Amino acid sequence: MGMHEIESLVELSINCLDNSPNEEIDRRSLFYNLYKLQGQFDTGFTHFRVMDTLIKHHFVYTFPIAAHPAYLLHKAFFDALETSKKFSFIYIKPEEQWDAESNPVAGYANFDFPTQKYILYCDAGSPLWQELVNNHTLQGSDAEAPEPTDTFSLAHEVAEEAGRQKDKDLLGSWYQLIPYMVMQAEQEGEAINYKALEAILDLVLANDAIKEEGLPPADELPEGGELGKFCAWWYAPAADKMKPTADETPEEEIDLEAIPFTEKVEKSAAWYDQEVVKILQEANDAITYMEDHGPDADKQRSVEIRLIQGLEYAGKGLELSPGETSLLMNQGSLYMLLQQYENALASYDIALTIAPENPYIHLNRAILFYHMDQLPAAIASFERLLELEPENEFAQQWLAHLKM
Repeated sequence: MGMHEIESLVELSINCLDNSPNEEIDRRSLFYNLYKLQGQFDTGFTHFRVMDTLIKHHFVYTFPIAAHPAYLLHKAFFDALETSKKFSFIYIKPEEQWDAESNPVAGYANFDFPTQKYILYCDAGSPLWQELVNNHTLQGSDAEAPEPTDTFSLAHEVAEEAGRQKDKDLLGSWYQLIPYMVMQAEQEGEAINYKALEAILDLVLANDAIKEEGLPPADELPEGGELGKFCAWWYAPAADKMKPTADETPEEEIDLEAIPFTEKVEKSAAWYDQEVVKILQEANDAITYMEDHGPDADKQRSVEIRLIQGLEYAGKGLELSPGETSLLMNQGSLYMLLQQYENALASYDIALTIAPENPYIHLNRAILFYHMDQLPAAIASFERLLELEPENEFAQQWLAHLKM
């Protein structure tokens, strides 16, 4: 399944649970486990698609930014965020760089246009939620942690509700995801709840929810072993919809970051650089779209989230190849789009020491200096670029503009 399909599955599941009349459902815990499942894939941050529902069922909590437990210690930082009106993840150590282990995301903040207020958000079970429980801001049932569950029980409970609502799209999405879940559980040595899978398959068949689109080619299913037996059983009802691999079909590039399994797949600096380039292209396309069609808060949030992910990839690539000029330049471009200009300049300067005659570094520094309102430095960088590439029309036009 593609990442957008995973995002849609989680969104559809949340809407289905919200629409259910069953008051016995622990929606809050189910939401927690759905986003935990989504977190195994390389997806975007999608809470705002269903934010009203998440708040309604006490999975997400909202506060003024000043309610952050560390607000007084980082007042200038939080006040600047509020002034910016931009979406931002809030890390455990708010003013330090993100690190998955030592400084993970604790909460997030965003400007709410309907109320014209800058809001602090936290999910039940998150580090920020725990801090608010510890200082008694959250009490009673709101202070109770969501109940974790295995993915098969989660899928079964959601599928039961989807079956009651005759939601073929949602059942079909779970049908396509479950083989990935089984493969992951087998690789990690976790128990597979076959009773839950039998019940899910019965619901899928009862609602005729198997879609041809997204099914694997019939001749590419695993053979032998427990996984082979499972796939033969699971896909048997879909046999008439599955097609063999066409000889002329180009081999699809594997998105290593999207594989939800624990197997170790070695990634090179070049791989990370390629991913960063993709993210930069996506971000620039989205920015161009907004320039042409007007502001879009959801799209802007998505761009910022992807840029932050790009920085993570750039950092990993530079760990493998510290002197990789392309990675350093692209890291600088990510910082520039996030308006972290000093960090961007640091990346460009390091790249410049390695490749002082690379015209693209001088071009990026010139544009950066322009954004930093350092016009003499921008002019100097464009002039150096023209020394290296005298026919560069872009630099000529910019210089003419800056010297007016």
